[in-house]
Amino acid sequence: MKPDNIFEKYCKDKEHAQEVKKYAVMIFSALKQDVDAYKNLPQKSVVYLEQAALLHDIGYAVEKKSHHKHSMSLILNEKIDGFSDYEVKIIANIARYHRGSFPDINKHDQFAQLDEKGRLAVCKLGAVLRLADGLDKPHKNLILRMQAEETADSLCLYLKTVGFKPNLKMAEEKKDLLEFVLHKKVNFDFI
Repeated sequence: MKPDNIFEKYCKDKEHAQEVKKYAVMIFSALKQDVDAYKNLPQKSVVYLEQAALLHDIGYAVEKKSHHKHSMSLILNEKIDGFSDYEVKIIANIARYHRGSFPDINKHDQFAQLDEKGRLAVCKLGAVLRLADGLDKPHKNLILRMQAEETADSLCLYLKTVGFKPNLKMAEEKKDLLEFVLHKKVNFDFI
């Protein structure tokens, strides 16, 4: 099925999905430019991230509880035209980890079916999606751009906003996977 058709069929909050996609691309671009762990990701990674961002909440069409797992199942079952089965599996896993537990090769079958390179991409891109989702929790379209600055023990994401500082409570809660991936503390500041 065409990605737009899946989005239209299942997505309950299209504005939120579009914002999360926008923020995910901003974060990815900042990380790819300035953070060593992201510099080696292939450019096609952003395409996987965009698809996962648009589809991350489609599981709400099934039920609110465990919607992230339902999102993964719907993506896997619907397929996505233009992507191989393996790429669809990567996209589905990225969407799955936008909330809930971290990827676990011993507990999550779909994640375990990926090769090492695919699992690493899911962890890195899932961390970006998770944070992007947290940044949009006020649902107010406040962030205009981002920059990243990496040090030996931390990463600071600098946010340029529309004039006032958004509430970062959910972003603070959802930075956990990125901290795990980077083995660094993640902080936020404003430009």
